[in-house]
Amino acid sequence: MKRVVKVKNVAKAYDNKFVLKQVGFEIKKGELVALLGKNGAGKSTLLNVLLQLTPKDQGEIEILGERRLKTEALGVMFQEDFVLERVTVKEIIELWRSYYPKSKSYAELIKIAGLVEKSNVLINKLSGGQRRRLYFALCLAGDPDLIILDEPTVGMDLESRQAFWHQIKKLQAAGKTFLITSHYLEELQNIAQRFLILQDGCITFAGTLQDLQQKYQKVIVRFRSSLKPSFFRKLAGVVQLQSEVGNYTLQTTKLNEFLKQLTPYLTELEDLNIEQGTLNELFLEITGGDSDVLSK
Repeated sequence: MKRVVKVKNVAKAYDNKFVLKQVGFEIKKGELVALLGKNGAGKSTLLNVLLQLTPKDQGEIEILGERRLKTEALGVMFQEDFVLERVTVKEIIELWRSYYPKSKSYAELIKIAGLVEKSNVLINKLSGGQRRRLYFALCLAGDPDLIILDEPTVGMDLESRQAFWHQIKKLQAAGKTFLITSHYLEELQNIAQRFLILQDGCITFAGTLQDLQQKYQKVIVRFRSSLKPSFFRKLAGVVQLQSEVGNYTLQTTKLNEFLKQLTPYLTELEDLNIEQGTLNELFLEITGGDSDVLSK
């Protein structure tokens, strides 16, 4: 699979304090990779370095096979909104289209934005969610190969967020590649192929949700059984066990191994229930909590 992004040993410091420390990762064509991290972890700095808005102090970055940024093949949606006075939705879309030799049509972009009936409305008269949808359409104007989205659904209502992620899935099916940051972790859980967790300027995890669960998550298992507690304490990864009159609740950090050992005794169990936490809960467990993380 073709490599779209390569980051190797990238570091960035401000006033002799490193914000990024030997950061490295790759993104393949067609992947949707989520970048997670608490506020202050270095996410914004990393995005700015990738986009050459901030110079790196060391390391290597290649985007779409080149060290020079190919802006015509890159779509970016920043977290911060901009508002141009006395400019309509149609005017801003046509302006953005003019920047690219081969752009998506106006009809396609206004439909993506969901603002067909707002084409002649001034941008500053749109709601926050409507502006976010407009800026998403603008970042697609040049039909980019790599799309970087920073908190794209902030300000959108539930219906708009659902429509937004539907668009993302269609674009990914067409071969587009994504790097997305978002505090709406429940949304990323359902769409991202891989996750990067940035802590204190370092990538501390890179892998799938399943990898993340296997490495960090404590799975809760509930059931009823006549077997003795001592039997279950010996099973793989059991870190906590509660029992009361044959009703068991336990936690394991090695679910797959635990289930393999338990399988021969399934006839001795009743009302078996396995609860795996959400990405939101897992992220809070790993990072020590972040009040800015949101769920649907």
